[in-house]
Order: sequence, then C-alpha cells, then structure tokens
Amino acid sequence: MSAAHRSRNVTAAVLGLWLVVLSAVGAGDMRGRQSNASVTVLASWTGQEAAAFHALLDRFTARYGIRVDYQGTTALREVLSSEVKAGTPPDIAVLPSPGDLAAYADMLTQLDTVLSPGRLDAYGPLWKPAPRGDGAVYGIAIKADLKSIVWYDKDRHQERELPALATRGGQWCAGMGGDATSGWPGTDWIEDILLQQQGKAVYQAWATGGLPWTDPRVKRAWETWGSLFTSTARTALLTDFRDAGKKLFAPNPPCALEHQGSFIRGAYDASHRPRASFVFSAGLFPQADRRSTAREVSGDFAAMFRKTPQSEQLMDFLASAKAQTAWAAKPTGNGTRPFFANNEVPVGVQPDDGVARRIARTLKDSGSLCLDASDAMPTRMRLAFQRAALAYLSDVGKKPDRLLTSLDKVRTSIRQGPGQAWLSTVCG
Repeated sequence: MSAAHRSRNVTAAVLGLWLVVLSAVGAGDMRGRQSNASVTVLASWTGQEAAAFHALLDRFTARYGIRVDYQGTTALREVLSSEVKAGTPPDIAVLPSPGDLAAYADMLTQLDTVLSPGRLDAYGPLWKPAPRGDGAVYGIAIKADLKSIVWYDKDRHQERELPALATRGGQWCAGMGGDATSGWPGTDWIEDILLQQQGKAVYQAWATGGLPWTDPRVKRAWETWGSLFTSTARTALLTDFRDAGKKLFAPNPPCALEHQGSFIRGAYDASHRPRASFVFSAGLFPQADRRSTAREVSGDFAAMFRKTPQSEQLMDFLASAKAQTAWAAKPTGNGTRPFFANNEVPVGVQPDDGVARRIARTLKDSGSLCLDASDAMPTRMRLAFQRAALAYLSDVGKKPDRLLTSLDKVRTSIRQGPGQAWLSTVCG
C-alpha cells in the first residue's frame, strides 16, 4: 500500500473518529439538557399513595418531557429541615400543614406569579393560605381530606343508634400512634370537640394564637375528650392510628365508632370498606351544638422552594383540575381515590361511591370549613400540643390544668418572639 493511500486512509479514519466524537458530544449535550430539564419533589406519600402520585408524575413527564425525581417520606418535616439547612431544598415540597408554609414563607416563591391565569380562582381562600398576611399565596392544596366525621359499620349499626353508643364507655376505636408524630389523633379530637362545642369564632381565635389555652372553653374540650376514654385510654395509647378502625369490622368488635379523617378508608380492608359509613361528629360529641355545620379539614400544600421553568410547569400542572381528575381516575392499590379542594374537579371522579361523593361535596362547601388547628399552628406549638395530648391520656383521671398552663406558656413565648408566625385565619 502506498504512503499516499495510507495517508488517505488515516485521514478518513480520523475524520470518521471526529464525526463519532461530535455525534457523541451532540448526543451528550442533548442528554444533558434532558437531565437538566428535571424537577425534584418531596412529599409524605409512600407505598400505594406514592405509586398513585408516581403515575400522575409519569403523565406529566410524558406530556412535557420533564423528568421528576420524587422522594416520599413519613418524616417529611425532619427531611425538609435537614435539606433546607444544607442549602439543597427540593424544587417543590408538598407540605402537610399550612403552619409549615408560614415557617418557610421567606424561602418560598409567590404562586400568583407562577400559576396560569385563573388557576387560583378554583380554590377557596382556605386552600391557598397567605402566611404573611398580605394576601400573597405561597402554597396551594393539591389534595384535601375531611375531618369532623365518625366512622361506623353500617351493617351492624343504624345511624339512630350512634348517639347512645357515643356516650357508652369503651365504644370508641382510637389509636394515638403515628410514627414521629404520635399524639396527633388526640389533637384532632380536642380541636374538633372545641369546634363543635364553641363554634368557628372561638376555634379560630384559639388556632391563630389569640385565645389562651387556659380559657374555660378550651379546658372543657379537653375534659370532654377525656370523659370518652376513661376505660380505654391505655389501649388508645398503645394502638397505631392505622389499626384502630379495623376493630370496627372484627367478628366480635370491641368498639363501634372511629373519629378519623376521610383518608382512613384506605386503611380498612377492601372487603370491609363497603360497610364503612360516617356521620358528622357534631351529632355525637357531648355538649356539642347538634346543628353545627362546621367541619374540620386538612390539606397537602404544594410550595415552591426553587423557581425554575421546570418547577413552574409542574406546579401549574399539579394545581390544575385536569391533572387532579386524572389523579383520581385510577384508584390506589387499596381501592380509594384522593379528594381535592379544587372546585373544578367534578364530584363524579368518585364513581359509584356514595360515601366518597358525600365527602367530596362537603370539601367544596368552603364557608363551613376550618383548617386543622394544630396543622395551622407554629411547629413548636403543634409538637407541644401532641405531647400534651399523650400525657393527658396517660393519666386521664387528672384535670388538664397543668398541661394547659404549660401550653399557654409556649403560645405566649411564640407570640412574643420572632420567627414563627401564626396564620391570621383558619376558617372559611
């Protein structure tokens, strides 16, 4: 082979190699753009709830070509706090309470500048809290649940029997265990009793830090709760909240009623779920206003820690009625579907399920709703409340005065100190 021929072959080989390299670089650049076109999300959903949310995120990726890195954890508050301190917060976090929105408000992006025009109009004020008190929205409830309800087995009991059962000793199925947040089911009880006994104005004054814990009306709510657990307090303390209601459907049930939010249906066995019905708690609590239409609710609030084109796109998607309708279109592995605060999501996303449709309709009646009080409180107040609920139930024969005095000291110190803001309103 001649030198010229060898030279031409080398030149061709070199040119070919450069074409391969350039192609690889081009492909690498494209892959880099795709990998950069991603968004990180942190939320509390794990297991079957996480699988359902993943399916929704896959729809988003298929439509917009934006990858979503999702992290689900039952210790969301601790994980988020750690990531924030490390300077690596997620792009979007779905916070389990409006109180967390207030705690992180200075770090969040104002959603009025992010969401499509008119998107916020589909949500009542309760579901888009303004933690700074200036009307600016920093979080929006992309999922909601109804509280102020009591579950029972409709195959065993008729609704008219329930008021008598409610005051009979040992008829409440309850569990205070809840991983890192044990005690929160107790706070739900006390909050709801106060709401049904005293009404929205007193409830709101207390939940926003304006009413002392030592107020006689607050004390009455605690004592009412204690009176229902004089014989079953120890059992409640040793039971996980996810297991408590399963006793309703046992062959020889030890209890007949469960005070728990709408999400608990997912913890009931699929074979038992059709037997589960509910009444509003106002009709069962001692000294409650039987005519009360006030309902306690909770929400999962999406908030933006890092504003990018990708996170803006996902936030707008999650807040849309179209996405939420798709989210509910396919039930989770346990056969239940999520509920929403978005007025544009039709009640019909809960097909052939009268109980679920009743819940969905109630969540749209924003004028009668109040956010979960402890969820709305600053973190330190909420944690103290949870611990106090456990302490009271562990010695339910005692008066709650010392505990309430201690809680009021926490309230006063937060109000007088900097940093942890109280929401200005929690009721619609």
